[in-house]
Amino acid sequence: MATPKKPALIGPGPLAGLVAFLTWGLSGVYFKAVGFAGAMEILSHRILWSTLLTIILVFALGRRTALMTLLSSWRTVGILFVTSLLVAGNWLIYIWSVNHGHALEASLGYYIMPLIMLVLGRVFLKETLNRVQIISVAIVGLGVLNLLVFFGTLPWIALSLATLFGFYGLLRKMMPADPIAGLFVECLLLCPVGLVYLVWLQGTGNMTFLHTTLVNDLMLVGLGVMTTLPLVMFAFAARNMRFSALGLMQYLNPTVQFLVAVLLFGEVFTNAHLITYILVWAGLALFTWDNIRTTRQSRRNS
Repeated sequence: MATPKKPALIGPGPLAGLVAFLTWGLSGVYFKAVGFAGAMEILSHRILWSTLLTIILVFALGRRTALMTLLSSWRTVGILFVTSLLVAGNWLIYIWSVNHGHALEASLGYYIMPLIMLVLGRVFLKETLNRVQIISVAIVGLGVLNLLVFFGTLPWIALSLATLFGFYGLLRKMMPADPIAGLFVECLLLCPVGLVYLVWLQGTGNMTFLHTTLVNDLMLVGLGVMTTLPLVMFAFAARNMRFSALGLMQYLNPTVQFLVAVLLFGEVFTNAHLITYILVWAGLALFTWDNIRTTRQSRRNS
């Protein structure tokens, strides 16, 4: 009699999600390593090599029909142009923040992003907020206000990252698109700007690519993998695991960013930061508890 197989400790869906969020969380280490180039040059290489890699994936994974569907509508292309600008702004700010000693604040942005998206859903999609969700947003708002009181300035990096990606997610929700084909179109629309900037950089004698070492060149080319790998893993995870579990897993990204900023980059973590993070974590814990509670209730009622 055959011995029954033991169930896998983690399935392919959760494993893919784990890879995606760990890659995003550790991406700051990679951007720090390519800090020998300027933020705009890093962004330009990220766009160009992601364009090349995503078109390969479109054909390899059989997404040509999805791509043609996107390209057949001028309205869809127009929306993707706007989302490309939003995601490029998010990328640029994150790259700049990591290489200028603000990775800690960047992690704060990704912590508050779910609640920013909650507010955007209320404003633009007329989604209702229950009392617990309103309290969660208010607690996180107090955390942001705390930094304003202590340092006399708003945490603009955190707010910019969260808001840009929040609007990106909002538009993508309103216009569902295949993630890989959509990313290819977004990068393709940004390509002219990236190419023009690199040509200008070459003309001024300030371009790093092909002017230092082969290792540096390969690291800049690797930005394409750094961009597309987690997206492919995330898309696979979204199709092969419970969405509520995926939602909880997303906090792994800013947590890893937070640990990298403090433990690896040695950024200063003040008492003001501690108070803000405690408030943000409390707000997110309340928000997560409410999500789990309402999901269980809806299942019992169905």
